[in-house]
Amino acid sequence: MKVGIIHNSLNSVGGGERVCLKTIEALKESGYETVLATVEPTDWERVDRIMGGTVKPDEELSLINFKVRMFGIYLRLLTTFLASKLRKLCDLVINTHGDVLPIEADIIYMHYPTFALMKENPVNIKYSQSLFWRAYFIPYEAVQRILVKRFLSGVILTNSIFSKRAIKKYTGRDASIVYPPVEIDKFTPASRGVDRERIVVTCGRYTPEKNYEFVLRVAERLSGEARFVIIGASSGRISQEYYRRLSMIKEEKGLENVELLRDLPFDELLNVYSRARVYLHTMRYEHFGIAVVEAMAAGLVPVVHRSGGPWEDILKGQQGLYGFSYSNLDDACEVISRLVKDGVTSEIVKRNLNYVQDFSAESYKKRILHVVEELAE
Repeated sequence: MKVGIIHNSLNSVGGGERVCLKTIEALKESGYETVLATVEPTDWERVDRIMGGTVKPDEELSLINFKVRMFGIYLRLLTTFLASKLRKLCDLVINTHGDVLPIEADIIYMHYPTFALMKENPVNIKYSQSLFWRAYFIPYEAVQRILVKRFLSGVILTNSIFSKRAIKKYTGRDASIVYPPVEIDKFTPASRGVDRERIVVTCGRYTPEKNYEFVLRVAERLSGEARFVIIGASSGRISQEYYRRLSMIKEEKGLENVELLRDLPFDELLNVYSRARVYLHTMRYEHFGIAVVEAMAAGLVPVVHRSGGPWEDILKGQQGLYGFSYSNLDDACEVISRLVKDGVTSEIVKRNLNYVQDFSAESYKKRILHVVEELAE
């Protein structure tokens, strides 16, 4: 059986791209033939370096043969031209980038409804930060609203309770929660680190919605108590501009206890995690938060904003069981100050090393295969 997977681009190497890659891996391990449809060709060397190894599809179809650095969200619509081809080539089509296309997919993994971004807690969303970005986003938002009414069929999967609620509210459709895949086994070696330092780590793409300015504010307040390391993937003009802005703030404030690292090789990232005590997650209303689970698997205690997937789905809305939450700067500083002084709470770390298996790549692969096999019957 041949399965087509649609994803506009894997080159940003984020959580959505991991979902796509693990879907391909699960299918190939079960004997399915896979065809990946992207707008731009995948830089597999970069993806392998950042992801720490990947399984490639049997075939990749790209609409154009060069990387595109502009009109990112509109590129998603261009996958329509390949989706129609996939429908002819494949027995089943899975859309893993999650936005609705003017052609039906059998399975759509909707990370979060795009047209709800500005309606539901539009915090740190770049499309709300200037008139230019608002004007850029409005047409796409309108197109998605139309497509949802006409083409949203098949099985809808999503990444969290938070996203499931928004999908129901804005589409009227129920979604099943399938937590995104986390490479637990790749991070657990870092949990054996015994010489933990007063290091606080934050990890993710360098994009404005990640709200890394908050890390700098905490670091300024706790300048004599801890070191702060931001580790981020950097791809495209917006990402590079954001990195430069953070660097300028760091220099202006003289934050010698802050490091900004870009595109760190996986083994170096693990080295940092093995020496750190706390993971600080700064994005508010995050849809899920793969980086939070990765840090937990590496033996760090997470500190997350009291909203979205990190709080509702990962920490289960419970303070001190799997980690801690904050609602403002004072909260975050108080919790982090206590954790770096007292050291990592061994009871929480031990509990987390078992608990995070619920979010493992293996768990994801079993769940996605179950959905595929039900449709294939």
